[in-house]
Amino acid sequence: MTDTEVTPCPETPAEVASAVLDAIETQPDIFNMDHWAWLNGTVSLAPEKAPACGSRLYAAGWTAHLTGWTLVSRDELAEVTGVYDNGDEYDTLADVYAERDGERRLIGDVAAKALGLKPDETFWYVDAPTALKRLRAIAGR
Repeated sequence: MTDTEVTPCPETPAEVASAVLDAIETQPDIFNMDHWAWLNGTVSLAPEKAPACGSRLYAAGWTAHLTGWTLVSRDELAEVTGVYDNGDEYDTLADVYAERDGERRLIGDVAAKALGLKPDETFWYVDAPTALKRLRAIAGR
C-alpha cells in the first residue's frame, strides 16, 4: 500500500484514479481485467460494502463502485442506458451494470465519465499492467 490518502468520495479524475489504485493495492485478488463485475454469487455490491472474497472487478468496475454506484450482476437482462462515442445516449440490455438512484448505466460509461476519459481514451479491454499504468498516469503517480 502506498502513502496516498484516499478521498472518501473521490470527485476529480485524479482522486478517482488514486482511490481505485489504493483499492486494488489493498485487495489485489479482486482486481481482474476479465470481469466488469463478477460478484461471486451475490446480485449486487453497494458502494459502502467491500467486495466479497472471490469477487472480481475490472478497473471500470472498481471505478463505478468507488464513485457511489451499486454494481449489479444478474442472470437476466435489464434495460440500461449506454453512451455512444458522440455522447448521445441509447437504451440497451445488460446483465452486469451500475445503478444509482434508480438509474442503470453501463459500467464502462460510468467509469469513463468519473475518470474524465473520452471514448478513444478508455482502457477497458487491455491487460492489467496497462490498466494500472493508465490509472497511475491519471492519478499523477
